[in-house]
Amino acid sequence: MKKTFFLGVMALGLVTVFISCEDFLDRPPQDRLGQQHLTFNAKEMTLLTNRYYASLPGFQHNNYHTGIFRDDNASDNLVPTNYNYSPQLSGTIVVPPSGGGWVWTDIRSINYAIRDIRILSTEVEDTKLAHLSEFYFWRAWFYYDLLKQFGALPWYGEPLEMDSEELYAERLPRNVIADSILADLDFAIENLRSVNTVGNVRINRQAALLFKSRVALYEGTWQKYHAGTPFAAPNANPEKYFRACVDAVKILIADNTNSIVSGTDITRDYWNLFNKRDYTNHDEVLLWKQFDKSIGVYHYAQNYFQNYGANTGVSKQLVDDFLCDDGLPIGLSQRYLGDNTLKQVTTNRDPRLSQLVFLPGDPRKMIGPDTTVFFTVPDFINSQNNVNTTGYQLFKGLDPEDEEGRQASTGSIVFRYAEALLNYAEASVELGEITQGILDETVNKLRDRVDMPHLSVGVGYTDPNWQFPSLSALLNEVRRERRIEFACEGYRFDDLMRWAATDLIKQSFRGAKFAQFESAGVRNVQVDEDGYIFPYKVAPVANGFPFDPSKHYLKPIPTNELTLNPALTQNPNY
Repeated sequence: MKKTFFLGVMALGLVTVFISCEDFLDRPPQDRLGQQHLTFNAKEMTLLTNRYYASLPGFQHNNYHTGIFRDDNASDNLVPTNYNYSPQLSGTIVVPPSGGGWVWTDIRSINYAIRDIRILSTEVEDTKLAHLSEFYFWRAWFYYDLLKQFGALPWYGEPLEMDSEELYAERLPRNVIADSILADLDFAIENLRSVNTVGNVRINRQAALLFKSRVALYEGTWQKYHAGTPFAAPNANPEKYFRACVDAVKILIADNTNSIVSGTDITRDYWNLFNKRDYTNHDEVLLWKQFDKSIGVYHYAQNYFQNYGANTGVSKQLVDDFLCDDGLPIGLSQRYLGDNTLKQVTTNRDPRLSQLVFLPGDPRKMIGPDTTVFFTVPDFINSQNNVNTTGYQLFKGLDPEDEEGRQASTGSIVFRYAEALLNYAEASVELGEITQGILDETVNKLRDRVDMPHLSVGVGYTDPNWQFPSLSALLNEVRRERRIEFACEGYRFDDLMRWAATDLIKQSFRGAKFAQFESAGVRNVQVDEDGYIFPYKVAPVANGFPFDPSKHYLKPIPTNELTLNPALTQNPNY
């Protein structure tokens, strides 16, 4: 694989290699991709798009950032030491004077690139369109991020200058923005090359199809579950977006380029999916970020996984949501043994649970061929102050062999095929078109990997602890499957937002039973009256987050932007 494509260094200012040593004052503007000196051949277009790959989620070059495995701190899946990790969820967000996520720099540079490539590219049409489509993908990527944060937005589809009237445009309804994002992705899907051609370290047709299904499902559920609120789009049509989601995944399935990868060990196959150093030609991975410490492209995430609690912990709420191995929830299954110990709570459960959290005897760090450090108790006390908060310490994402001098090369998955399947299943339920065949093609392929009983259309039971009691049994179970399969991969915040899951956001978080750790000398951990670890017992959010559903589903627009553009309006109740 060409080292040009290593994504760990994509944040570098590669455009500067094309700037000559002319007088500084004669240089073209540095905040956009200018025409000067560029012919937009294939190599130049590749280098210009490389700058955006740094925005992909995952491990960060030369950084302790634990990638997607910390992103669920902003959800009910993880309990960080800082209860204000997400001011939006904790209800403490305020209107910022500037910034606050309202950033348009990348969209502006992309619009210049699209215009200039159309005019100046020296490549044949197919090559030109394939590279141009990457820019359309990236415009969709950054616009989708803004849509999730702020809802209604101005749409800037052309490059603007400082005196352009469009800079003072009003916000368009969110469904208009969503339609424009999907149109960009349609262009990308039509012209991008297959993952089989360009590999899965570059934007490809299959990744764009999966991303389209994500955007469409998000907007469809947002419009449906925020209906009747100030956050809803006018003349909402959720079904249109559910249909777009289903259609995109059907095309992806028909491409026959990807599949769910199963091994021979259900106790480790799922865990092993997340700790590889090379995902090249991996059938389940549509896009990933690559690292290689031999050329100085590395991260420090494994140092956190192996040695520290990373200032977070898996919540009791997430652990309790895993089914037992008979396919029943813990409130109904005779197989459930209780939660007095880590071993007990994971016995007879969905195997993905024991591959999510550390259990005594799990390898933490392998030092050469003869020495392995094993997990005993969670890191409640640590000299580096990077503690575990709940007794359920994150095991998913660990590579016990990859941490030499703190420099690790574990890859980061950006898009995996499992998401497409679960998007398809959820959208099909929302459309009222779910069949057993669709479940077998989607949810049950994921369950097969860990030898769990299949989900049936009729479900067959009523869980007294369903998180969405007003919704159908099947939709509850599809949502549960999504939570379990993507636990601590950074999906949960978006899911809580689009489902308008106020009750789940406002709940009070707990951890494991504490008594099991006292024999190891652990002391001074806050517990509740039932003996469960209670990380926020003395915090202002002890009784739950003061999340205000009348405003906190969106962020506020910064004050300076409202002043600069009087046509902008503030989000509700800020």
